[in-house]
Amino acid sequence: MTHFFSALGIDPLLELLQQSGDAMAIYTGPELIIQFANDAMLTFWGKDQSVIGRKLKEPLPEMKGQQFTELLKRVWESEEAYIGKEMPATTEIEGQRITSYYDFIFKPVMNKEGKLYCILHTAKEVTEIIRAREILFEKEKKEQEAKEKLEASNKTLLSSNEELSALNKAYTITNEKLGDSNRIFQDQNLQFRKENDELLFGNKKFQDDIIHLGDTNKNLSSKNQELKDLNDTITRLNNKLTESDISFSNLINQAPVAIMLLKGDRLIITMINEAMLKLIEKDSSVIGKSLFEVLPELDGQPAARLLIETFKTGKPNSDHSNPVLLNRSGQLEHGYFTFNYTPFVENGEITGVIDMAVEVTPQVLAIREREEIIIEKSVLEETLLKSEQRLQGILETMAEGVGVTDANGQLVYANPMAQHILGLSESKIKERTYDDPQWQNLRLDGTPLPSEEHPMSVMMSTGKPVYDHEIGVQAPGREIMYISINAAPLFDAEGNLTGGIGTFMDVTARRMITRGKEDFISIASHELKTPVTALKASLQLLQRSYDRLPPESRARLLNQSITSLDKLSGLINSLLDTSRIEQGQLKLEKRPFTISELFEDCCSSFSEITDQEIIFRGDTDQRVIADNQQIGQVMINFITNAVKYAPESKQILITARKIDDQEIKISVKDQGPGIPKAQLEHLFKRYYRTNYHGQKFTGLGLGLFISGDIIKEHGGKVGVESEEGQGSEFWFTLPI
Repeated sequence: MTHFFSALGIDPLLELLQQSGDAMAIYTGPELIIQFANDAMLTFWGKDQSVIGRKLKEPLPEMKGQQFTELLKRVWESEEAYIGKEMPATTEIEGQRITSYYDFIFKPVMNKEGKLYCILHTAKEVTEIIRAREILFEKEKKEQEAKEKLEASNKTLLSSNEELSALNKAYTITNEKLGDSNRIFQDQNLQFRKENDELLFGNKKFQDDIIHLGDTNKNLSSKNQELKDLNDTITRLNNKLTESDISFSNLINQAPVAIMLLKGDRLIITMINEAMLKLIEKDSSVIGKSLFEVLPELDGQPAARLLIETFKTGKPNSDHSNPVLLNRSGQLEHGYFTFNYTPFVENGEITGVIDMAVEVTPQVLAIREREEIIIEKSVLEETLLKSEQRLQGILETMAEGVGVTDANGQLVYANPMAQHILGLSESKIKERTYDDPQWQNLRLDGTPLPSEEHPMSVMMSTGKPVYDHEIGVQAPGREIMYISINAAPLFDAEGNLTGGIGTFMDVTARRMITRGKEDFISIASHELKTPVTALKASLQLLQRSYDRLPPESRARLLNQSITSLDKLSGLINSLLDTSRIEQGQLKLEKRPFTISELFEDCCSSFSEITDQEIIFRGDTDQRVIADNQQIGQVMINFITNAVKYAPESKQILITARKIDDQEIKISVKDQGPGIPKAQLEHLFKRYYRTNYHGQKFTGLGLGLFISGDIIKEHGGKVGVESEEGQGSEFWFTLPI
């Protein structure tokens, strides 16, 4: 059942389906028989052409538990299409299970009667789009994580700055206190010297000063300890501040995305990691330079305007897949970036902007390319669909029958004309082979046609086309039908014969005409030879024995010669009339006459050649305007046939009946054996001679053909009504 749909015989459609980048398959029946799968679909499945003709579940057991089989069965039962988007499917390819993603359509296809006969499965792999989206999502996720870490570090740095600011204030206060203590110390030292000088003047005074000096020294030691503690605190804070700066710098350098810190109105590059340097194709010498000095092409671009807006307003900005024009390798080229701008805050003031960026140019270009491919494939798919519809329309309206067989000779497709010619429905045709014994195939001579001589067998065995080969086909209970067959082989991509396509037409009429011509030539030769031979014999006898023959014998021979000449003249006139009819040169000489006059002119001589009673009745006085001689010829032909073919009929009844004011019907009815129904439609055809129960009659078989054309030339109709055993009635009408 290979190439079920493509085997419609339309090579362009087959090639389009096979070469389509989209995967396509066709299934039939509730058991989902694979009738067709192009190379793209077989690649998805990891299979070859051996899957054709098998149930879907047999070559693809891994589909069990997946939803595709159930969806296909639902489409078959409901006759409604199903469209799937980015659905995963797991297939086994070379022993490995691989999961891919697909957009697909299960489309039910109806025949002319509206009945479902197959499901068309088209699929596009979108795994790359899914993967690209996942990569982009992961990059955005990492970017978000880096952004969150950076914000946390920024908050930590801001907290450290605020703590350092508070410690600086405490340090200032402590320094002020220390200055006061130093001044007190200096005053105490001066006082100490003064008291030492006075010590010389009095011991008591000296002791008091010693005690006071001890208290002062204790106070000084306390102040010195306080100063030491403050200096230690300042040292710790300075170390912490240094560590925070180092941590922030390490965070930027080790970030998985491109980051740089821009400070001041001129957006000076203060920190930048390797990822950002690689992205802008610069080195570390850019540190300390303005962004627009390093990348002047950025000035005025939307990305640059958002950066400046973040610095001025303190509002973060971000964008996805934003196009940016950069100078790379000496040339300006577009790249696509996802970026995030975060304000950098120091001591509660915005002093710069942290710029994080991820280049997504390959992903954007891949998505755009995929979208273009999808659009292109959609256009191709639409073109294919329109072509399919046109080709289907051609097949359904062809005047020839079209049948497709598989490699085993099984019929898998038949167009409406094939069904009409064979008298079978498509489902019945598909149950048979081209040489099915239910049909008796015959040679033109009527002998049985061996299977190997059938044109389809000849084509299948030789792999070559067969043209205009005629055979006879006889179905049970039906007349022999003759068909002319053209047969052509169908090959797969590897050149293997997969079936054949046959176009055929009913040539029964042509065969009958050909046979009629052959019979006519034989009959005409015989019919012309008979009177010529009789005439020649009579004249020779007269020539040789005229003087010896008695007068009555000479008269008899002359009468025989005249009879032979009359018969020969009648045959020649029939041939001439036929030639005139074929060339459209039959001339009419119309004049008015009554039906009774017609009867008298053409029927007076019949009493001499038959004992049968000829009865005239009806509207015999009706006047018509016609060619009296030619209408008389029709009447004589009808009466002659009644006399010839119904000799046992005692009466021949001729009736004229006025149908209405514009038409009269004249009929000739006998009581003979009647005519088989199958022969009635052929009686007025040229060269046709009916077989009356094996009896043979003289004549060329042209009489009724000529009569029918004479009546048609007069604008009338001609026909016959007959039943076997009930006699026959030949009739014609004439306008009044």
